Amino acid sequence: MSVEPRPDFDALRREMWARRKQARAAVRRYNRGSWIRFALLFIPVPLVVVTFRLYLEAWHYYVLGGAFIFCAGLLYALDDRAADRREAALKAARIARAAYQEARSAPLA
Repeated sequence: MSVEPRPDFDALRREMWARRKQARAAVRRYNRGSWIRFALLFIPVPLVVVTFRLYLEAWHYYVLGGAFIFCAGLLYALDDRAADRREAALKAARIARAAYQEARSAPLA
């Protein structure tokens, strides 16, 4: 007959709340950064095109189009990394919550 040690509910609860707090901070940081990346993509190059359209020659549009595509790719990669960090924090919060709920609902021996 083996007796399993009783889980430490307080430690699990603290871990769950800490992970939840970290996940909320990660989501907030991602959302804030998302708007900044969006603005960095859609403001500089189109603003230059609209502002200087009377002074641009044909080859300038190719250069600006290339710059736009390069910036879009770079900002997409940055957004992908930020989304991965956000998802990792959310996953850790879900795992901590599941562990706490499982320990709480387990029958006491």
